[in-house]
Amino acid sequence: MFVHDILLRLAPLQSLFAYPHHCIMWEPELPRPLPAHFLQEVFSTAPIYDLIFCDLSPRTLVWLSRTCRRAHEAVTRFIHRAYNINRHLSRYFPDPLAFRSLQARTGLVISGSNALQFLDRSFYPESDLDLYAHPGHVYEALEWLDSVGYKFKPEQWQQEDWRDEVPADWDGTAKRIDRHGEMMINRDPDMVYSDVAGVYTFTRIVTIDTETVTLKVQIVASKCNPIQTITQFHSTCVMNIITFDAAYSFYPVATFEERMAIQIPGSNRLDAVAKYVKRGWRVYAVFGPDHVTRSQRFLLNEKRWVGDRHCWSIPLDTTGVTPRPVLSLSSEPFSWDPSIQNGWTMVCEGDSPSNHVPHMRTHLVMTTIFRYNYSFPDLKLAKQIRRWSLFQGQLNHSLLSRENWIWFDAEIPRFRALSSHEQ
Repeated sequence: MFVHDILLRLAPLQSLFAYPHHCIMWEPELPRPLPAHFLQEVFSTAPIYDLIFCDLSPRTLVWLSRTCRRAHEAVTRFIHRAYNINRHLSRYFPDPLAFRSLQARTGLVISGSNALQFLDRSFYPESDLDLYAHPGHVYEALEWLDSVGYKFKPEQWQQEDWRDEVPADWDGTAKRIDRHGEMMINRDPDMVYSDVAGVYTFTRIVTIDTETVTLKVQIVASKCNPIQTITQFHSTCVMNIITFDAAYSFYPVATFEERMAIQIPGSNRLDAVAKYVKRGWRVYAVFGPDHVTRSQRFLLNEKRWVGDRHCWSIPLDTTGVTPRPVLSLSSEPFSWDPSIQNGWTMVCEGDSPSNHVPHMRTHLVMTTIFRYNYSFPDLKLAKQIRRWSLFQGQLNHSLLSRENWIWFDAEIPRFRALSSHEQ
């Protein structure tokens, strides 16, 4: 059936490979049978298979790549061109590799509509670029934007100079939990997103194809980390990210195959939800009758991690990207992006099928022995790491100064591996 559909798409192209013949105007010649090597020719000719593949969904591309060696090679080449992150970012930055090196250095994450467009192979001219920053890296990200020609556009409540808004000196050795062991995050229920510490808007006027365009980039400062913020978004269709070395979709089947999303309560962003409805997504306020039974859509009650087997993950070419530097002289280096060590669980709340709503559950780990804050789907793992951190933190705080601090982020994947083995 699938090959039949492909052949239907290829029907207008048969003449490119058919043998020459003479047509009689009043008695058209019947279509000739396709040569046996026809599909091989198609999958060897990029201008032809690009026309076919551009209309296929991600899952269909995967299925096609598994049919034969030629198809696999063609799909691989197509994906390499279709998901060219440097070309994608060149609209905003003259030197995309410099920006991606900033990402590698700071863990800066692209999300929102821009990540969705990249994965969906679509383009929204009116959309901006949303960048999510870890605590302590906001100043560096704003400074970099300023250096490449972007200008700060303050809101009414913000200072004219962004340097008066964001401190340059961040102390990661300062206490992050209170005396009761609670994470020190001041969540304001009246904010659009309670896990956001601030939003900083920058614009730049450029000429693209003879048209003057105002580009807008927003730096979103996360209170905990970007993934904790992103999993509290208004709906699942925008839960996609791009790091310096990969792109991830958290709910690829629902988002790209069925063009549906579930609204996450608490974001107060009905305007954003309406925007994605206009763009073709079917948004549910509560779970539909078959959302629980068809678990591959939203994976209820399953512990999720960024980059797990349920994510759609696209490795990106990192040639020319400057790797992450060592955090300190005594700290163990790590090359992965901090976002991939975070996770969540979508649980179903409500006392009847008519009012089942989703809730994103995470367990935070915010201690001074880790440079970055983490959110885990597993409470047992979070407690295990917190206990270990208390003992290690006592040693750090009794012996070390801020200048020679030891960061232990490289231990996170080992704790995860140990926890997985114990289960």
